[in-house]
Amino acid sequence: MDERSNISIPVAKLISVWVAFGITSWEKAAAAAAFLYSALLICEWFWKKVWRPVFERAGWIKPRPPRRSRDGETDWGKP
Repeated sequence: MDERSNISIPVAKLISVWVAFGITSWEKAAAAAAFLYSALLICEWFWKKVWRPVFERAGWIKPRPPRRSRDGETDWGKP
């Protein structure tokens, strides 16, 4: 095999996976990327606001220590 075929095989596989998911144009590729990014942001929000506090209260994960400011106080003003 020459160098050209070594590069073209993975590219062909990638294109075939994209087509299998129905991504056949740049418009659909952009829509798929936007969907994945939105799903990631939604999952991050649920982790921070719902799942992590529930898991901390249940004792399944260790609670994060409170953040400290530069002057040694916590964010809410108590040392």
